[in-house]
Amino acid sequence: MIQRDIINSVWASIWKYFGLKEASKVGLWLLDINFNDGLGIFRCSHSTKEVVMSALTLITEISGNKVIISPIKTSGTIRGIKKIKELMLIKE
Repeated sequence: MIQRDIINSVWASIWKYFGLKEASKVGLWLLDINFNDGLGIFRCSHSTKEVVMSALTLITEISGNKVIISPIKTSGTIRGIKKIKELMLIKE
């Protein structure tokens, strides 16, 4: 599974459940993914945060692999979410 497969699955979920009109507002970026830790960081517009979080939870398969994606935390800044991710990895 590569980053392109993940981002394509998220876009497909947004289009399927929310339509093209909502998808055009998202501005989605996959900033970071670590398969070993099972954590990643997506960037999207503030006004579509709930759409992206919902679309992520509705994904059940990526490239033929069964997956469960659970959004854990949101932040207003990339720096803030990276700090939260670091703290989560330290606690493990």
